[in-house]
Amino acid sequence: MKKEITVDKALKKYHQIDNAVSLLAAIAFFLPTILAISFYYSDNAVIIMLLAIFISLLLFAGFMTVLNPAFNIWKFWAFSRVSNAHELKKRLITLNEISEESTFFKRIENCTENDRKYWKLRLKFAREDIFVDDKTIPSEIVIHYSKTMGILAIVLLVPIFAFGILLLIFAIDENNSVGAIFSSFFSIVSLIGGYFYGYKKLKNREPQLILSNKGIENSKTGFHKWEEIEEYNIITGRQAYLRYTHSKGKECIGISYLNIKNNGIKLSKLLMVYRERNKLQNLRKTK
Repeated sequence: MKKEITVDKALKKYHQIDNAVSLLAAIAFFLPTILAISFYYSDNAVIIMLLAIFISLLLFAGFMTVLNPAFNIWKFWAFSRVSNAHELKKRLITLNEISEESTFFKRIENCTENDRKYWKLRLKFAREDIFVDDKTIPSEIVIHYSKTMGILAIVLLVPIFAFGILLLIFAIDENNSVGAIFSSFFSIVSLIGGYFYGYKKLKNREPQLILSNKGIENSKTGFHKWEEIEEYNIITGRQAYLRYTHSKGKECIGISYLNIKNNGIKLSKLLMVYRERNKLQNLRKTK
């Protein structure tokens, strides 16, 4: 019999696969670019450029070939191993990694006993999840801007600013007006980025997001009870957001620079736990 795993462990495995695929995509983008720049001044520059484009397309094709099968293999592995299949489904939908109308779920819903691979999952989805509270999660958690992200932004942007100033000095020495404009713009952009994404966020120690058994509170629009919140989802990527709909409208909160480890996965668990606790508390009150 296969050993059951937690939803968190299943999502952690998916996170590892996603990181591996992202690395492949980064290589597919940067390797041909570096190759092209390295040989730009050679006699065979045109051939090198065409070769770089061909390698890029080849790597992207490999990227797409690996991505889809890897995700499908993971889905069967994860849903067959977790005890709470509904929770895993909800958290994947929250993370926008899969939709309610996905062919994967449609296949499960419409399968017969002859299709054993899907039938086992259908039987699992026929059972209700048993909510097991995570006692390590407090009744309220206050989330601030990440100091690490702020320091990292400054560490990355200060050398870029210094490089822009160096280019500006060279441009002035050579009376290169175009170079002077470009290097000035380069320096100003890096300085503004360092201020807004580094210094300003390091200085701001106000709570940006508060999650609790009662609801969600953010620094811009205040508090909303779980009873008011209709749905929520998390957009991950270079810019990550928490979006939720409530009785008075919609909210969209940036989470890229907040001190939440593995932003999306950790946040999806917190939202699920707090909402389930609220349901249980309301259920006890009605009894």
